[in-house]
Amino acid sequence: MEKELLTRIAAASGISRGELVLIQFWGEDKDVGIMHAAAEAAVALGASPVEIQQSRSVNARRFTEFGEGAFGESYFKFMSNFDAVIDIFSYRPVVIESFPDGFKSDEYQKYMSSLFGALSKAKRFTQIRIPTEENAKESGLSFKEYSNRMYAAMDIDYSALRNECEKAVSGLRKKSELVLTTGYIHKLRFELKDRKWFIDAGDGDIPAGEVYIAPIEGKTNGAVYFETLYAGDWGKFRNIILSIKNGVILSSNNDELNEHLSKMDESFKIVCELGFGKNPNVKDLCGFTVLDEKTNGTFHIAIGNNTMFGGQNDVPLHMDFVGVGIID
Repeated sequence: MEKELLTRIAAASGISRGELVLIQFWGEDKDVGIMHAAAEAAVALGASPVEIQQSRSVNARRFTEFGEGAFGESYFKFMSNFDAVIDIFSYRPVVIESFPDGFKSDEYQKYMSSLFGALSKAKRFTQIRIPTEENAKESGLSFKEYSNRMYAAMDIDYSALRNECEKAVSGLRKKSELVLTTGYIHKLRFELKDRKWFIDAGDGDIPAGEVYIAPIEGKTNGAVYFETLYAGDWGKFRNIILSIKNGVILSSNNDELNEHLSKMDESFKIVCELGFGKNPNVKDLCGFTVLDEKTNGTFHIAIGNNTMFGGQNDVPLHMDFVGVGIID
């Protein structure tokens, strides 16, 4: 990833003069140069970066040799003092692919939980996925397609994106309810009341480009149509209609999809998010949610957890469904 692009992303994340910024890199030594480049970008903006590498191979050894008292209270107190965190992923964090003999998994889980608890105290938390073979495998795309799509989505005018998002939110926040029309005839009504709209224009998930809200749980009603529905590990479906009552997805017009839904607890099927994609360089769906939900001109609804952005449904799931419709 070019340093110039990293500098623009760092600036879009809100890094400013005098801030203490953690640059946390999830990857091995072969890719560690991107951590140093991100730190240099932070310095150029007048911030003070601290670099920490979270390597699967190193952490596997650390938590095999783990001694009592390691990573204690003082460590996590230190980690809670950053103004901003930039997480850079060359692969999915947390996972140790193969546990060596003697690996203390309980201590590792406690470490990861305490780490994210401490880092959540930062004013801003930005996550950047870099185009690597392993990230491409997680996305389900070929490395070439993944790389091309990701670089295009990141290589944007972040000031223009923020202006577009703020313009959208200025109109949306005036409404206490919204009606989404899809497939010309299917209408889905959301109650919003005093819930807050959020903007992701570079200070959240990279690639950026969405505005979103947690609708009032139990108050979404109607039906929504998707010409193509990507549903995570469940697969890809065509011409899908979802029926929603009192905030819960009850059924669809597809037997296979209904089978998946029937196995879920009701709390997992609660509509927890309504969002709109705003990234001008994401132009079509590919089945990778990180990109799809930013697709310019689309909406997305999600089921599951929304406690991170003002909701009340606390469950271990968040699944997005992206489509095209009109808002009234």
